[in-house]
Amino acid sequence: MDAATAAQRLQISRSQLYQLRHQWLSQGRQWPGRASGGNRRAAWPTAGRAFIAAFLATCRPLNFALIADELARRFDFHRARAAVAALVRHEFAHLVAPLPRGPKPRRRWPTAAIGELFQHDSSPHRWWPADAPQCLILTLDDHSRKAVGAGFVPADTTWDHFCEMRQVFEQHGLPQAMYTDGLSLFGHESTADRRDTHSQFQRALTALGVAHRVAPDAPAKGQVERRFGFLQNRLVSVLAYEKVSTYPHANALLPEQLAYDNEHAVCRTTGLTPNQAWELALKEQRSQLRPCAVAPLLDLHLGLHLRRRLNADHTVDFLGKAWPVSASARKTVSVVHHPGRKFWVIAEAVSPKNPVWPDILASHSLPP
Repeated sequence: MDAATAAQRLQISRSQLYQLRHQWLSQGRQWPGRASGGNRRAAWPTAGRAFIAAFLATCRPLNFALIADELARRFDFHRARAAVAALVRHEFAHLVAPLPRGPKPRRRWPTAAIGELFQHDSSPHRWWPADAPQCLILTLDDHSRKAVGAGFVPADTTWDHFCEMRQVFEQHGLPQAMYTDGLSLFGHESTADRRDTHSQFQRALTALGVAHRVAPDAPAKGQVERRFGFLQNRLVSVLAYEKVSTYPHANALLPEQLAYDNEHAVCRTTGLTPNQAWELALKEQRSQLRPCAVAPLLDLHLGLHLRRRLNADHTVDFLGKAWPVSASARKTVSVVHHPGRKFWVIAEAVSPKNPVWPDILASHSLPP
C-alpha cells in the first residue's frame, strides 16, 4: 500500500510512518514493534489557558515564542512554539491575525572569545504607555550573545550610558573593544593611533584601555539590533500585562527577563544558550576580559569632563554657583561632573592616552 493509506490505517502522521519504516529497515526481524502507548503529554493547565486568554490582549505584535516562554517561566509548563501556535489559532482564532513574513537573516561571524567585543546601543521606543518614549540601553557580548547589561532611562544621554557601562564593567570586567553606531554621542569615527577622541564616550573608553569601533551601518551590528527587535516584540507585551508605568517598576522586571533569555534562548548557529556559550569560553580559557579599575578611578573616568575658568578668589563658577577650590596658580581647571550627584575640580585636563591624574582641588556633593 502507499504511504498515505498506511498512515491513515495506523492513525499516525506521515513523518511518524517514515520513522517507523527507518527503524524496521535498520533492525529487520529484531525490531520490537509495539504500540506507542498513546499521548503522554500532560494536559494544558487551566491557569495557563487563562493566562493566554488574558495575555493575547496585550501581546502586540503576536509572538508565539514569547507565549511559550512565559508559560515555562510562570507555570513551569513547557510546549514548543508550534504547539502554542496551534492551540492559540484553534481556541483563540478570533484574537489572532496571520504573522507577516520577516526579512531573511544576515549571517556574520562572531568573535572567538568573550570580552573581545561588546556591542552597545540604545533604543528609544514606547515601551509602555506614556507621554514620551522611553530609552532602553543594552550591552551584548559579541561571542556568547549574552546580555551583560541593560536599563531603561528617560533620555539617551552620555551620562546614562556611563551609568550602564559602569555596572557592566564592575560586574564582568573591561572588554577589549566596544562596538557602537556613529552617533555624535559615541563618536562618529573609530579610535586609532595618532587620532584625537571626538566625544566624552571615546575619552572615557580610551583612558580605560578599551578600543571603540564604529559600525558602518545597522546590519554591521546586527546582533544588538536584532535583540532590540526581539525585546520590542516581547517586553512591550509583558510590561503591558504587568501594568508597568514607571521606570523603577520597569527596571525591576528587566533583569528577570534578560536572565531568562540568557539561560534559555538557544542560538540556531551554535546550538548553545548565551550562558552556555559564556561558560564554555571560560572553561576553554577564551576570555579577553580584564580587571576593572577601582571605584575612585571609575568616578573620574566615567564622568563628564568640562573646562572652567578659575576665579581670582579661588572659586569656580559651575551650575549657577561659585564653589571654593584649593589655591592654584592655574587660570583654567577641569570639572568632572556626575549629574545630580557630585563633581570634582582637577588642576588640568587628563590625556586619555596617558591618564595620569593631577591633584584634586575640590570635591562637592550636589543636592538631590
